[in-house]
Amino acid sequence: CCTCMESVLVKETLTLACDPEQHTYCRDCLVHLFKSALVNTTLFPPRCCKKAIPPEICRALLPKELVKAFDLKVEELATPNPTYCSNTNCSKFIRPIQIKAEIGTCAFCNEKTCVRCKSSEHEGLCPKDPHVQLLMDIAKRSKWQQCSKCKNMVELEHGCFHMTCRCTHQFCYLCGSAWEPRTCKCPQWEEQYL
Repeated sequence: CCTCMESVLVKETLTLACDPEQHTYCRDCLVHLFKSALVNTTLFPPRCCKKAIPPEICRALLPKELVKAFDLKVEELATPNPTYCSNTNCSKFIRPIQIKAEIGTCAFCNEKTCVRCKSSEHEGLCPKDPHVQLLMDIAKRSKWQQCSKCKNMVELEHGCFHMTCRCTHQFCYLCGSAWEPRTCKCPQWEEQYL
């Protein structure tokens, strides 16, 4: 083996046709090389003489779990804007096939993560969505209010500031706080809306 310099049975080795000479790795050193590449992405993919070691020629010597982890790392690094589990005790890569309707489900802990803001799954629109940000800008300029329960936008054309949303939630149009019990000190109306 070119790494540990131990004599090993040929069937327990992998020989690479490097230039100017061949390099032979034993199973243990090859496993160590692949595990190191999984931990430190600057070593990914595993190389010999600055050339990537084709994983398909190593599979017979590597444990199945390591091959699986390697394939997952290849997918992770090839995924633009990857999503990771929002559970800080997990933080594993969420594969694109595990993402449905902008929510990724972690295969390891089943935590659901919003792919837009990368935090735990949440109700309603994601504030990191550029379309939602545009809507919020328009709403702010137009002085619309958002229902604090269902997050629907509400526009006051005329009447008092006591609003009843489609979801039946009642709130103050000026500050958004619940109307019952009323805790805000906002006026009940302004002349321009009557």
